[in-house]
Amino acid sequence: MANVLESFRLDRQVALVTGAGSGLGEAFSLALAEAGADVACVDVQREAAEATARQIQALGRRAVAIAADVSREVDTSEMVRSAVQALGGLDIAFANAGIAGTSQPLIESTLETWQKVIDVDLTGVYLTAREAAKVMVPRRHGKIISTASIYGFVANLRPGRGRAYAAAKAGVVNLTRSLAIELAPYNIQVNAIAPTFVRTNIAGGMLRGETAESRQYLAEIAERTPIGRIGTPEELKGVAVFLASAASNLMTGFTVAMDGGYLAW
Repeated sequence: MANVLESFRLDRQVALVTGAGSGLGEAFSLALAEAGADVACVDVQREAAEATARQIQALGRRAVAIAADVSREVDTSEMVRSAVQALGGLDIAFANAGIAGTSQPLIESTLETWQKVIDVDLTGVYLTAREAAKVMVPRRHGKIISTASIYGFVANLRPGRGRAYAAAKAGVVNLTRSLAIELAPYNIQVNAIAPTFVRTNIAGGMLRGETAESRQYLAEIAERTPIGRIGTPEELKGVAVFLASAASNLMTGFTVAMDGGYLAW
């Protein structure tokens, strides 16, 4: 029997990560490369994708930067085609790109602001998974991983905020289950990660603690979270590698909460 650590290796694997230019996407991209994968770094901002790709290349892995808006069907099709063409295949697809949207009282909210979040955070996951599956199904092998959220399971800490985000992430959780069942006959595992609040640039930097309002928000989160703090992108690298590797071959349709105990209350 092989050493258990070998089951976490991703040597000779090709991965695609959306939202790879910063935050969780950057951390996931680096984690997969550190485990041995070559990575297609996708971001709506090409310069950000290129910066992550350079870090991966410095690790001795192949990387390509691709600019794409995952809410656009033509972009998702082209990003997968470009990744396969540049790196020779696709074994792992990480549908990570997401936005938080604006916060407005329900009666003042607009369909436009609602739709933008749904388009990126839910439709973008569907399109990424669909295009990846077109490559993986004929090969009868693959891992599709999405970034959900603790707000896929519970309402926002502050009532009235992030309703579109919560709805989209709940959709990701159940889309993960549905795709897992559909793709299981093709030896494709579909899982998701539900992070707690993580120190990234999402929501206009509210989680960086650079303003009085954001510091108050972080204090509210810490009080609500059993471990008493938010997370860092680096703390999710391990679960990303696990779900992308052979170590999780028996696991599909599941959303892993990396939440500091937030959902245990």
